Amino acid sequence: LFTAFGFFYFAVEHWVIDHFLDSFQSQIPFYTSLIGFPLTLAMFFTTNKALRWPFTIFMVVTIGVGLAGAFFHLAYNASDAGVSLLSIGGIFEAFTDPLRPVPAALAHVIVGAVGLVVGLTIGETRPRNATSDADLLIPKAPPPDP
Repeated sequence: LFTAFGFFYFAVEHWVIDHFLDSFQSQIPFYTSLIGFPLTLAMFFTTNKALRWPFTIFMVVTIGVGLAGAFFHLAYNASDAGVSLLSIGGIFEAFTDPLRPVPAALAHVIVGAVGLVVGLTIGETRPRNATSDADLLIPKAPPPDP
């Protein structure tokens, strides 16, 4: 639920407040949220391998996009402020610049990390009388009542 809300929020936030530039690189978080939201919703209904592995891989991509965004926000903020990222004061000043908020990019990392934990730990849902993968394709009749 947290991951679905996060992707939905990011998509609305990027779209409504036009939170990106004209360059394609600044639109990547918006597109990842457009892909992540339906994937997350689909995980509510089934957890079979055909969906779970693309979901898990996409969460790794989301973490990478968030880390790259945080780095670029930090680097551009430091460049604009004329400070070095090799000092604690420079990192703090670049981190707290409201023009390009670094924590906003790190929020993508958090949503991706939660989704990654879910993708790696959730089990495959099986019907109660299924004992193998073949039983998922050909359902067995329930045992007769004694």
